[in-house]
Amino acid sequence: MGRITVEEYADFVREDQQRAYRLAYGYLRSREDALDAVQEAVASGLEHLDSLRSPERLRAFFTRILVNECLDMLRRRKRRGDVASLDSQPELVPAQPDAAEERSDAMAVGRAIDALPPKLKTVVILRFFEDMTLAEVAESAGCTLSTAKARLYRALKELRRELGEEDWL
Repeated sequence: MGRITVEEYADFVREDQQRAYRLAYGYLRSREDALDAVQEAVASGLEHLDSLRSPERLRAFFTRILVNECLDMLRRRKRRGDVASLDSQPELVPAQPDAAEERSDAMAVGRAIDALPPKLKTVVILRFFEDMTLAEVAESAGCTLSTAKARLYRALKELRRELGEEDWL
């Protein structure tokens, strides 16, 4: 197994940029902060490229760097008292009554996910929004498979409680 070249890394970044932005935006809820996080993750990935031993692990390697960058940005925001919320997003007028209810439900879920502790939020976002397998989630989050499963179970339990859906399974 050879090391990944800078050109291969650049190709990966170009192909993965939309997914990376979407992931960062899911954490940060700010276009500018998401773009900054992706840019910082790309630079950090390039800087640490020599530590990547296996080219097939590039996606997990980069995702882990990006998630850590997003969590660092959230910590800095919290220290500054600068917390962005879904409530600050502009409201759209629904085209039909059902759309308003769906949007309200989606906003409630978004707020509940945002309120999760960072490690739990990470497994939810990676599993359900990035459609990763639990093995990929574990690798990207830097934990074992059993830890990823336990975090996902705990996160879903907290989301159900927060959303008043304790009877779900």
